[in-house]
Amino acid sequence: MIFVRTGPRFLFLRTPDTNRLKDVLVKELSGLPMDISEALETASESNTIVLITPDAVDSRVCNADHIVVLPIGSSVTLSKLINLNLGELLCSSELGAGLLVQRLPQNNTDVIEAIKKDYRARALALIQAINEGGADDTIVIFTGSPLQKTVEVEKVIEPCLLVNQPIPQMYTELRREAVRYFTQSLENSEWYEVRINIYDADEQYEIHARRLELVLEDLESGLILGELWTRDHALALFSVAAYQIRLFTMIEPLEFKTLLMGMEYNEEGDRFVDMDLYHRRSKIDWGSIAKKSPFGRKKSGHHYRKQLYSRLGHNTVKKLLELEKQLETE
Repeated sequence: MIFVRTGPRFLFLRTPDTNRLKDVLVKELSGLPMDISEALETASESNTIVLITPDAVDSRVCNADHIVVLPIGSSVTLSKLINLNLGELLCSSELGAGLLVQRLPQNNTDVIEAIKKDYRARALALIQAINEGGADDTIVIFTGSPLQKTVEVEKVIEPCLLVNQPIPQMYTELRREAVRYFTQSLENSEWYEVRINIYDADEQYEIHARRLELVLEDLESGLILGELWTRDHALALFSVAAYQIRLFTMIEPLEFKTLLMGMEYNEEGDRFVDMDLYHRRSKIDWGSIAKKSPFGRKKSGHHYRKQLYSRLGHNTVKKLLELEKQLETE
């Protein structure tokens, strides 16, 4: 799981001809013009968001005639700009604050107050933080979404924090403390330790375990502690083999059960594996879901499958479908 990651860097460029400089960035540095919201959603941690402003105006988002996302870091950007010999086209450059993205569990905002207090940060709206942050500052934004994917602007939790520390130092410290902040903001300040028993009459345990790992990785919803073979004594004098996966998760067990139900059914709505969930000494069974579901078990499984797959990234869904095809042929 990723609890904190870096974001793109902001670079303000002043010029007497904003249109011409924009064209240079697009043609020579493979830049993509876009508005600030699209730039924040599109730019990755290795990119630079360039804000092109007329000469003699303040370095603020609202003063930018053009915003261009470059597929390179800020240091490389500045180096390439120097080598382009732009002369009077480039009046000055100003590096903005670094950006960190911190994940919150279930959008719990207590951690924002904790980080604000620990680092004597200022709570600001994101655009205001971009305007006021300098090269030696760091903006920390928060989201409840997984950090492997781009974070949509509407999923950024306000306020963000402007910290008077350069990003290398802030990233080192926050990365070290991120798990503690995350855990403190969980309900009851603890993770759920659960066990998943996989039963498969066709004995394709390895494929089903890989399917589960892909889902956990994509949703960043759990930390696998171990995998082992076990036996389930479902009936007296009778036991069956099961492949067990133990993990920590921030997802409440009943919700996690619906996730597993979505993995038990194929595209046609047929159940092709059994995944039982245990929390502490209790089994989270279908009856717990049935109280809230308007469908029978089979239709519920098909419903939760569609719900789960809609939350996953394209590449993850593609890999899952490929694994399911292997189940059909083996």
